[in-house]
Amino acid sequence: MDAPVKILAVAPYEGLASVLEREAQRYDNVEMTIVVGNLEEGVVAAINCLTEPYDLILSRGGTADLLRNELDLPVLDIKTSAYDVLQAVRLAEDIGGKRAVAGFSGITDAARSTNDVLQLGLDIFTLVDEADVHDIAPLLKEQGYDTVLCDVISSTVFRESGLNTVLITSGSASVRDSLDEALRIARYVGNAHAENLYLREVLSNHSGDTAIFNENGSLFFSTLDQRGNAQLLSTLRGLLQEVLLGDADSLRRTIGGQQYAIRTFVHTDQLGRKVAFFLSKGRAAGARQTGITYYSKADARKEYLASPFSITADLAGTGKAVKDVVKSGKPLLVTGEYGTGRTVIALYAYVNSVRASHPFAEVDCSLLNDRSRDHLLNSRHSPLFADGLTIHFKNLEACGDAFADELFATLDGADVCRRNYVIFSCEPRGDWASRHLLFVKDRFQCMEVELMPLRESRERIPTITRLFLSQLNADLPREVLRVDRPAMELLSSYPWPGNYIQFKRILSQLCASSRDHTIREPDVRELLSIERPTYRGSVTEGSTDALDLDRPLADIERDVIDLVIRKHGGNQSAAARQLGVSRTTLWRLSKSS
Repeated sequence: MDAPVKILAVAPYEGLASVLEREAQRYDNVEMTIVVGNLEEGVVAAINCLTEPYDLILSRGGTADLLRNELDLPVLDIKTSAYDVLQAVRLAEDIGGKRAVAGFSGITDAARSTNDVLQLGLDIFTLVDEADVHDIAPLLKEQGYDTVLCDVISSTVFRESGLNTVLITSGSASVRDSLDEALRIARYVGNAHAENLYLREVLSNHSGDTAIFNENGSLFFSTLDQRGNAQLLSTLRGLLQEVLLGDADSLRRTIGGQQYAIRTFVHTDQLGRKVAFFLSKGRAAGARQTGITYYSKADARKEYLASPFSITADLAGTGKAVKDVVKSGKPLLVTGEYGTGRTVIALYAYVNSVRASHPFAEVDCSLLNDRSRDHLLNSRHSPLFADGLTIHFKNLEACGDAFADELFATLDGADVCRRNYVIFSCEPRGDWASRHLLFVKDRFQCMEVELMPLRESRERIPTITRLFLSQLNADLPREVLRVDRPAMELLSSYPWPGNYIQFKRILSQLCASSRDHTIREPDVRELLSIERPTYRGSVTEGSTDALDLDRPLADIERDVIDLVIRKHGGNQSAAARQLGVSRTTLWRLSKSS
């Protein structure tokens, strides 16, 4: 409920005070204080009441004029209506004699318009200030007037001059009209006051450029030149809903070749909601650091929803474990082969974290060059020295030993994991993992989520295929409705060293070359025959020369076991018999680290 409008009413006479009190009770949103006083007396009474705040003052005639001159608050006249004038005229008819109307403009303006319309034959005299009544009274007497229709201010002087007086009073209808107008004015003044407070609050928070939008997208205020910054303002307008949903307290954007750090502030008042964007210019876009990318929550969500891993619905299965880790506040370690969705899980963790309204910084260690490594470790603009971010160190296995040591020392020394939420992701096998992975887990107390390769979900490949086809049919011009049985068997038996990424690429190519809305076995066989085992940490069926022998024995054992299992089409019992071990031992060796 809106705050009530506080009105100070200064009534020149007691009768008006009674009407004001009665009519104010009809309004739930009006708090009215009433004092009685005429002219200077009314001004003094009003000043004595101003120990508490009022939205406006309501008064009448000359008293209202004096209040306007003395006080800064808005002063609204209680209008005199045609009905009020006619009521006084009707009373004067019973008195007889020559009649005149005399008073301040609030009365005489209403009397003049009523007289003109109804041809009442009234002579009208307007007072400019209180002293005028002493000059007009004897003049009216000399000119043979018997009765004067007037207000309370002048009635005493006219009576002392021997004239009859009939008061033109403001009735209930006039008071109600005045109260309605008072509410409109108070709302306008309140809005203006709220806007001023909001602008002062906004501008006191930022010394750079600021743009403020109403929630409907209209620009409320800006320190930017609208013509020269049309693209920037358009981009900010496009972020409104994201900010209003609470998904973007701060973010980074490259707009028109310029990088911006953007903070947001949402304000709600009686006018609705407004969004302020505080802009700080960063480096020019050409100077962006290779391998370091920033996402907002909306960017991240769009990215993971479009990923091959999420299309298979495997995201839902892993999601609960990820959410539990995120709630703990502990750093997250995501391990898995290439193409199993490590980046998707990192983005999913960010979107479902309490830090999702702040940017997500992705550091792809496989893309960093000397300049971006130096920026990451030493620049004050590095995400490592920010607060409140989610930082994902992707492809951690691509770090050389020397850089890994520097990176971990910086994370430790700068207390990065306390000030930000940190996610690591990497291949769980290989030389780098054997040297560093246990250290990362223990030093930063990571909670691990392991992603299984696609070949370990062979029984799901028909379902995954159909899910991909559904998506591809929406994206590609050629619609595929089925995969024949031999083709599906080939897809299910293939080891998929590139996992979901490779699977989507192959299926997309098969859709593009399909005939009669069907994917057939010869097309699958031909396409798979030209695939090469080029994925890190993976081996393919029949390719023993793909084994990297320059590794610890446990890693080599695990790859040999995977190779034999694939040779037997995923039949672990047959693989165990060939290797001369039990099925339990086979499982343990394949999972050992």
